[in-house]
Amino acid sequence: MMSTRSISVFVSILVASSVPFMSTLAQSDATPATSAGIHSPPPVSGGPGWVDLFNGKDLSGWTTWGEPDAWAAVDGELRVVKPGKGWWLRTTKMYRDFELSLEFLLPPNGNSGVGLRGSSNGDPAFTGFEVQVFDSHGKPISDGVCGAVYNAIPPSVQACKPAGEWNTYHISLNGDTLNVWLNGIKVHDNEKIDGRGYIHTRDNPSPLNARMPIGYISLQDHGDAVRYRNLRIRDLSPDPDRDGYVQLLTPDMSGWVKRGSGTWAMQDGTLVGSDGPGHLFTLERYSDFELRALVRVGERGNSGIYFRAEPRTEDPNSWPRGYEAQIDNHDAKNYTGSLYNRQLGSRLVTRDGAWFDYRVRAHGNHIQTWINGILMTDSQQTDFADGYIALQAHHPGSRIEFRDLRLWRLAEEEPAAPRE
Repeated sequence: MMSTRSISVFVSILVASSVPFMSTLAQSDATPATSAGIHSPPPVSGGPGWVDLFNGKDLSGWTTWGEPDAWAAVDGELRVVKPGKGWWLRTTKMYRDFELSLEFLLPPNGNSGVGLRGSSNGDPAFTGFEVQVFDSHGKPISDGVCGAVYNAIPPSVQACKPAGEWNTYHISLNGDTLNVWLNGIKVHDNEKIDGRGYIHTRDNPSPLNARMPIGYISLQDHGDAVRYRNLRIRDLSPDPDRDGYVQLLTPDMSGWVKRGSGTWAMQDGTLVGSDGPGHLFTLERYSDFELRALVRVGERGNSGIYFRAEPRTEDPNSWPRGYEAQIDNHDAKNYTGSLYNRQLGSRLVTRDGAWFDYRVRAHGNHIQTWINGILMTDSQQTDFADGYIALQAHHPGSRIEFRDLRLWRLAEEEPAAPRE
């Protein structure tokens, strides 16, 4: 039997430790959270800037790679109603930096995922990356369990609830930094989007930092009747995407004409150009517009996006007349993001073999370029008022790739883009 003094000491210790002790008891019956999880509750998914990503009624703002009726709005939820037929459901708007909150419910052994920064072609789990949704309650931690960055970064703890219960995600992605809360437990704490990552097997590396820096948010149909609800987002991108760009790349390359040498081909939704010199021109002319493209250049590659351009009739291999948004990571006088021979970019932020986001804006005489949301050039140019868009295959051995080449025509009264 304890003495009166022993009981008093025991009670004092218990009271002093009651907050973290009761907090631990309040966690789900998954593996206990780390102290980072206990003391880092997710931000509130409401207030200024937060909008519904799903309206609870229909699939407005979403599109699917699979059968159109495989996903449906049912009782205020996004559901896979034809499992195995929907593949991925994605937003029609791209996001770079954001906070995202949602809830999901899985059947026993259910599998799904939240794709971030994926392109409109390929598997979003690997063109961007996937935060895993999986019935892994009670299973060992790995880079494939619920909460993991799939095939890249395991969660710090196992925080998934049992199948049939609703789970909550709060995901914050800003630049190269990821934070994720699963059921209120922080499972990724300032993780870097770095060189980790592989596709299916570790002998097929795919570094996270070589994938898309901007893209669509996607939900996966992995063949299970998964359910989602309360999807909300706060866009933190320095250069928010518009909803309604026109895709310029088509499977049959309609709308384009090749001039000069070089080889151009659509490969699973990616336009690949190689072995120039030569160019691919649009059939349509453009004056005032915003153009966005996901671009990757091969080793020692050289290319460019010409705009308000005219082909030279005397030599189809020669460079067009017009403005060129440069693609070259090795030309100190005209590196990627520069307006060729007119304004040097603010700094080089790209490298060979890694995808980047190119944005070009031409509004009257005001010409601007951005790389990965960073303003590169901002100048007044008076030489060309309109013309074609042309993509360059620069030299033998070169390789250039384009995905999601999209265009928005600017109205004459369109407000100017910010300079910073």
